[in-house]
Amino acid sequence: MLQKNLSAVVDALLNQMENDGYSQQMLEKNRWILGLFEHYCAEAKIIDVSISSASDFVKGHFGFDMYSPSIPIQSAIRYPLLTLFEFERNGSYAKTHHKPQGVDIPKKYDGIFQRYAAYINGLGLAKSTRLKRLLIFSKYLCHLGSMGILDISTIHKDTVYTFIESLGTYAPKTLKGYKVHIRFFLDWLHKEGHISFSGWEALPVIHDEPKSKLMSYYSKDEIARMLSSIDVSDRVGRFSYCAVCFSAYLGMRAGDIIRLKFSDIDWNKNLIHFKQHKTGAPLTLPLLDEVRYPLIDYIRNARYESSDTEHIFITMRAPHRAYANGSILFNIVKRCIETSGIDADGRHRGPHALRHSLATNLMSGDVPVSDISDILGHTSTLTTEIYLTIDEKHLKEVSLEVPNA
Repeated sequence: MLQKNLSAVVDALLNQMENDGYSQQMLEKNRWILGLFEHYCAEAKIIDVSISSASDFVKGHFGFDMYSPSIPIQSAIRYPLLTLFEFERNGSYAKTHHKPQGVDIPKKYDGIFQRYAAYINGLGLAKSTRLKRLLIFSKYLCHLGSMGILDISTIHKDTVYTFIESLGTYAPKTLKGYKVHIRFFLDWLHKEGHISFSGWEALPVIHDEPKSKLMSYYSKDEIARMLSSIDVSDRVGRFSYCAVCFSAYLGMRAGDIIRLKFSDIDWNKNLIHFKQHKTGAPLTLPLLDEVRYPLIDYIRNARYESSDTEHIFITMRAPHRAYANGSILFNIVKRCIETSGIDADGRHRGPHALRHSLATNLMSGDVPVSDISDILGHTSTLTTEIYLTIDEKHLKEVSLEVPNA
């Protein structure tokens, strides 16, 4: 961040901490440390303030390595500084910045782990995703330590491959997820100048599960058959048709569909604004006609009167209230597939399969991966890549209309 903006960011962070219920004693301690840091940046005439600036400040003012605290007081000193950069980048902050439990990282790698942790915590990822990325990185550092490698700059691609081989007992899907995260931290190491190769150079292709297993992808004709199989002459049918349209045309997760609120719909601009339940990140999608009209039909002709005037979708059975989760949508999609007569042997039969299908349809329409990532609400294109693994035979079948985001 620019030095001229530092004071404003510090004030905003402290105000947020006060609103979050931090004690006055804690706030005063953080204000003191951050005030010293502001003074240091001004005296040193640092124009672009970075986490490296904070590291230099801690080393010079308190005499320890910010990335390798050895006693509680050192962790307490570095906390407001790590939180400052996380807040500036993401608008929020984690309560703690620590190593995953049960992983004993070699002390030589403490600094680089803490720098990676600060980077990950500032990306706005869901807590579960942050923990998974830090856990996999820490396991890799432990693997290097077990091989006697204590200088990250000396690693080569073979050390990556031996680490992956050590995970051979993992399920194919789990192993694929690991490879995506490995490629991510290798790219970070390369960008930071720690290693000579990138993640893409080490893992240019991440294979999916064996090709003999059918992908959870449904063609345009199959999705049309699903929708046409729904009897919309009653309330249940109208609800089912509307929900499947949200999955098929917008790729929304079941949990987000079922939690939609009336306030999320901008009818004038034909937009849907909502906070994703899985990640907490906001997402805006177009209210396509293929979704708009079934939604209007459901609200007018299928939605029961309810004391819950906030949520759009409410239970079909009394007492009519908001659904607790999106499991009902799995049953709806599964029933649609079975009723339509589609041969789904070997394929998943829930709304997430329709989300996969939309991603592939968009890819076949030459939509950039970054745009597909935005539509699906992913914070990283690496996550989106998992959705885009499908063989050429299925790829040729793709022809769903690409929504204009």
